[in-house]
Amino acid sequence: MCQVVKKEFKVIGEKHTGLYKDFAELVPKAANQFLERASNLSGTEVTVYEPKVSESHNEGTFYVGVLVNAEFDTLPEGAEILDIQHSYGMIRGKGTEMGSLYSTLDQWIDEQGYARDTLENFILETYHPVENDVEKVEIYIPIKD
Repeated sequence: MCQVVKKEFKVIGEKHTGLYKDFAELVPKAANQFLERASNLSGTEVTVYEPKVSESHNEGTFYVGVLVNAEFDTLPEGAEILDIQHSYGMIRGKGTEMGSLYSTLDQWIDEQGYARDTLENFILETYHPVENDVEKVEIYIPIKD
């Protein structure tokens, strides 16, 4: 269920900031607005998160966008290209089970003896629509090699 992957993500995304406690509302709203404006882009939907590093770290940055394989001549207004490559602890599951997926992955990372590498690296979530409107999600937490 959980595994280590070394992966490169090329993202066309739009940067946002907000309070971590509001991310559950801010992120889907920002993603929907971006996807409407960037309807010419096709690719897997992705969110890139700045990890919360302490209890006093109340505001964070996140990007909403799509994964792409090629270079683009014109980007949607306000978008930028992120090229992210790292080693990750990864888990895949239903989008409706996000909390439990994160808990499972966090516990697995600890049990396997891996160290998180989240001071300068982002957490990623990719979203994959499937039948019956049940969305699959992949969560990538950066770990040290």
